[in-house]
Amino acid sequence: MAEADHKILSAEIKLGSQYYFYMETQTALAVPDEDNCIVVYSSIQAPEYAESTISRCLGIPEHNVCVITRRVGGGFGGKAMKAIPVATACALAAYNLRRPVRMYMNRKTDMKTTGGRHPMEVTYNVGFKEDGKITALHLDILINAGIGTDISPIIPLFMVGAIKKYDWGAFSFDIKVCRTNHSSKSAMRGPGEVQGTFISEAVIEHVASVLSMDVDSFNMCNKWRQRGISRVPIVHEVLLRSNPGKVSILGDGSVAVEVGGIELGQGLWTKVKQMTAFSLSAIKCDGMGDFLDKIRIIQANTLSLIQEGLTAGSTTSECSCEAVRICCNILVERLTRIKENLQEQMGSVEWGILILEGWR
Repeated sequence: MAEADHKILSAEIKLGSQYYFYMETQTALAVPDEDNCIVVYSSIQAPEYAESTISRCLGIPEHNVCVITRRVGGGFGGKAMKAIPVATACALAAYNLRRPVRMYMNRKTDMKTTGGRHPMEVTYNVGFKEDGKITALHLDILINAGIGTDISPIIPLFMVGAIKKYDWGAFSFDIKVCRTNHSSKSAMRGPGEVQGTFISEAVIEHVASVLSMDVDSFNMCNKWRQRGISRVPIVHEVLLRSNPGKVSILGDGSVAVEVGGIELGQGLWTKVKQMTAFSLSAIKCDGMGDFLDKIRIIQANTLSLIQEGLTAGSTTSECSCEAVRICCNILVERLTRIKENLQEQMGSVEWGILILEGWR
């Protein structure tokens, strides 16, 4: 800060919250099963989390709880943690009443209870030179987490990653996650990254206004580098998580695929289906035809495929595809040996015949 020609001290930014407005509100259906078990159909981005919570709430082992998610009618983070209370309450009622129970929230209740994006109050000090070069930035940030924890403890990590897209010189910050009497806030599309990007751009705009630097003056002074009305760079850290997958080839040659990723309306199942067809086509059998028609993606089931994790961060589709690719490569390797033996006897080998031989 000592190197700065100009300083802006104790400037403030206030960021409000933002409601979820997915098409399908929070909903669940719980059905009691035999042997003290329960099956819960939940619109959730993380079925495994619901399974664990329901198990603790009912006082039964996790293998007695089966959470099934066919698809989610829009999530944007709002069906990650916020779907758990609805699924758990539904399961508790069904378990005690010993009859199926369905719950869903109307739009008003859904918007009140799911919390939304984290509001923040930001105070910053910034130092900069006459030519606009920023030499130092200090941020004091208060994050309104609401009454519960949810994902609030990791919001600062995402924020700092987004703010550091610029070279601020000497950069320091003091971020506090505050518990308040508001509804608990949750993961809203790009949690922390959106706020961090806004804070960065607000500081840049403030510095530019103090120096009276605008787009026109910049373009007049730079012959080859030109700017438009606005340019906002964004940094997104790609986080790859382990994701399970299972590919099963049935006796008639049809294929059943399970993955940990949840279909949120963004084409995850389509990608997985395409990857399965592409990977298994490496066997190069006759009569495979339109192989996509032979493939079916099975809904998420916490007892069929464990450690599913959370569908979020814009990378679950790719992680699911990679899990399926590895499964298919193992199957192709096994089937290739059988195909080579059949070719010696028959010449060309049909897909259906290959699978029948593989089942023996």
